[in-house]
Amino acid sequence: MSDSDVFNPVSLPRLVEFDWCFDVVAASNNINRMAVPTCLLRLKVADYGNSNEEKVQVKTVQLSKQTLDTMLDGLGKIRDQLNSVVSK
Repeated sequence: MSDSDVFNPVSLPRLVEFDWCFDVVAASNNINRMAVPTCLLRLKVADYGNSNEEKVQVKTVQLSKQTLDTMLDGLGKIRDQLNSVVSK
C-alpha cells in the first residue's frame, strides 16, 4: 500500500435521495394491446470516484411489478442480515 492509498481511500457511491412514481406503459404487438403498470425509481447518487470532487448523478430505472418484488425481497434479506448483526 502506498502513501497515496492512505490519503485517498476507496469510497463507494452513496445514495443521496430517491423518488418514485407509478406509471402505466402501453405495450402492444400485432395480437394484443395491454397496459403494463411500472414503477419509475429516480436515484440521486454521489460519488468521489478517482477525484477529490464529489460528483452527483441521477439515474432513473423502470421496474415491472415482478422486478420490483424481486428487488424488495432482496432488500428485505439485507435488512434482516443487518438487524441480526446489530442485535448481537
